Amino acid sequence: MATPRSRSTLHLQLGQEIIYLIMAIAIAAAFYMAALRASDHRSRRDPPIIVMREADGYFFPTGSAILSPAFEQRLRNEVIPRLAATGQEYQATVIEVIGHTDEVPLRQARRHETNLDRSLLPFLRDGIGEPVAADNVGLGMARAIAVAHVLRESPLRKGFEIIPMSAGAFQRPNDTASLSGGTAIPDQARRRIEIRVRRQQVR
Repeated sequence: MATPRSRSTLHLQLGQEIIYLIMAIAIAAAFYMAALRASDHRSRRDPPIIVMREADGYFFPTGSAILSPAFEQRLRNEVIPRLAATGQEYQATVIEVIGHTDEVPLRQARRHETNLDRSLLPFLRDGIGEPVAADNVGLGMARAIAVAHVLRESPLRKGFEIIPMSAGAFQRPNDTASLSGGTAIPDQARRRIEIRVRRQQVR
C-alpha cells in the first residue's frame, strides 16, 4: 500500500513529466510556425531570373536561332537543374523564355525573307528546320523557341508550362525601356535570353 509520502513523490514525478511534455509540444509548435513563416516568405518572393548573356558565352551565330553545342550543353547541365530546383522551392509551374536583342537591324538581304509563321511551332515541338527572322522581334522569338525546345526535351516538360516570347530590342538589361529609335550599336549585354519562373495565374 502506497504511503502518503510515496504518493506525493509519484504526483511530483507525474507533474514534472507533464511539464516536460508541454514544453516539448511548445518547442515543436514554435519550430513548425517558424517553418511555415519561412515557407510563406519564400512564396511571397519572386523567383530569381536566369540571364544568359552573349557576353557570358551564351551566343547564337549572327542573325540565327540555332544553338551552338556549347550553349545547349550548358542549358542541359547548368540551367535545367537550376530551373527544377527553383520551381520546387517557389511552388512555380510556369517557365517564360524571353529572347532579347540589341538594336542593330538584321542584314538587309534577310529583312523580307521570313518563315516564322510556318516554322516556329515545328521548331518548338520537334526542333525541325531553322526559323528565319526579318527583324529583331522575330529573331528574339526564334531564339526563345530554340531554348524552349531544349527545355521541353528535358524532365521539366512534366512539371512546367514552357512559354517562349520575345522582347526584341525594347528592354534593356536594367529593366528600362529602350526608346532610342534604332541605335545601330552592337551590345553583347543586350543580346540575351532571360528565363523567368513563376506561379500559374488562377482566374
